[in-house]
Amino acid sequence: MVAKRGQGQRPIKGFRPGKEPAYLKKQRAKAQLGSDAGWGQKQTVEALAGKSPQEVQKMVRKWGIGLVSGAVLLAVGGAFLYAWSTVAGVVVHILAAVVAFLAYRIRKQGSGLVDIARSLQ
Repeated sequence: MVAKRGQGQRPIKGFRPGKEPAYLKKQRAKAQLGSDAGWGQKQTVEALAGKSPQEVQKMVRKWGIGLVSGAVLLAVGGAFLYAWSTVAGVVVHILAAVVAFLAYRIRKQGSGLVDIARSLQ
């Protein structure tokens, strides 16, 4: 899918290899992806190209913490909504479960995203 370092990469005039700006790294990563790639793959490359593995790891950690805290807030809010309307409480608890599942998936796929960022450098 992505060429390894030194294979088919032409040096960009004015930049040392591996030190070009992020927008040029994104262009190169998109060109290596190909036209048969799915929407999810294109979005992943768009989000991770030009970022270091440490930046991606930090981003995954922040997203995970944000999603978990959002799920907790929704769960607490849903408990208070039961006093007003049972339907509203159930809907908010379902949303909290969805957000908690997203947090689980982000944390589970975090190492894979770091690997992708490492291969796009």
